[in-house]
Amino acid sequence: MNKKTLIALGAFVVLGIIAIVALRAPEKGERASDRARPIPSLDAAQITTVDITKGGVTTTLKKEGETYRVIAPVAYAADAGNAKGVWESLGKMDVSDLVTEQPSKQSEFQVDDKEGVRVVAKHDAQVLADVIVGKSVGAGTMVRLPGKNEIWQASGLNRFTFDKPASDWRDKSITTFTAADAQKLEIAAKDGAKLSLKKTGTKEGSEDKWQVVDATVKIDKLDYATANGVVSALAAWKANDFADGVKLADAGLEPPAVTITVGLKDGKSVSVLLGAKKGDDEMYVKKSDAPQVFLVKKYNVERINKAPIEFRDKTLCNIDAADVTEVSVAAGDKSFALVKSGSDWKATKPKMEVDAGKVTPITSAFKDWKATSFADDQSPKNNGLTKPKVVTAKSKEKGAPVCQVKIGDESKDKLSYFVMTGKSNDVLMAPKWSVDRILVKPEDLKKATVAAKK
Repeated sequence: MNKKTLIALGAFVVLGIIAIVALRAPEKGERASDRARPIPSLDAAQITTVDITKGGVTTTLKKEGETYRVIAPVAYAADAGNAKGVWESLGKMDVSDLVTEQPSKQSEFQVDDKEGVRVVAKHDAQVLADVIVGKSVGAGTMVRLPGKNEIWQASGLNRFTFDKPASDWRDKSITTFTAADAQKLEIAAKDGAKLSLKKTGTKEGSEDKWQVVDATVKIDKLDYATANGVVSALAAWKANDFADGVKLADAGLEPPAVTITVGLKDGKSVSVLLGAKKGDDEMYVKKSDAPQVFLVKKYNVERINKAPIEFRDKTLCNIDAADVTEVSVAAGDKSFALVKSGSDWKATKPKMEVDAGKVTPITSAFKDWKATSFADDQSPKNNGLTKPKVVTAKSKEKGAPVCQVKIGDESKDKLSYFVMTGKSNDVLMAPKWSVDRILVKPEDLKKATVAAKK
């Protein structure tokens, strides 16, 4: 293909792209200045209420000083960020171009009565602006006045700000406080399980230290991370949805399954009640001193719903990588034994030359190796721990205990292994990734050989 042909082909492609873009872009008509501005510029400070209608449901937001409230369809505190965005967007709204007057374009630009989001801004009873907000196209957003065919392009706002279900305009906060102010933590379950902790005022590393005041299970050593995790989650705990109208008894909240209370510096406290499940993925919850019932996703509830046993220390091993002198794994065809000699590692089982660089990830695994939780079923037999794989590590530190971890079956979700330590009969759950980096094949540790040159 000669040069002239290539140039012509390139020009054809460029013109084709320009044509496609032009066809997809909204038609630019008259400038807004050519006729009366259909939507006036708004002073956000003058807006007292905004009605937002989506899918036939109208939500009314009201500004009261520096706060916002939902006053319809229910009276409730508004989500401050979402509500503030509405006022800011309306204050910045500027109509720039008349795009088209064709009624057939309303659906395409989502400004028809079905797909558009109707926004009515008022100062008390006076309507300041009434507009249907459509899709964003290019640098602007399509808008239309109700009852009119003209579709305009506006800047300063986008559909996302207004296109929300009614529940998203309400504040979904369940509990809010400063985590550092927490001084006490109490858990009481319907089955009689109890735990009471208080903060010591000292730290271990970056973790606040706590001490056990009372518990229905023996806790020789406390897991500070679990206590701090519950407090941190409750400090800014939000619901996924509202359970309006549900009866407390039907929600499992009369009485609750679990009550969790955080005592704060000022003598005040915050309590949440955990109820029954709704389906497989949600749970009913509420504050003890407020009537609203919320729905919270299972994973979100699991952050705070900890049985007293979960506050026991879950450390499996804690040996610095540099201090590990021996590692052995009894795991069938994955069995091996390594011994450190100086700065090198030697395999005593099976006999082979190992690559020290490939041993490093294994020795690093024993530093602060922790389980994530205790197994619901504490039976070693039911969890593959009667004939387990066994991981053993020794430290060069004189008098340091030998680290031994028994590995059982994988969990159903394939994210964890059932494990036990050599010093306890507790069955715990260890992250699969933390175990798999130790249970490697012996041949994966071999030093690579370089073929001799002929």
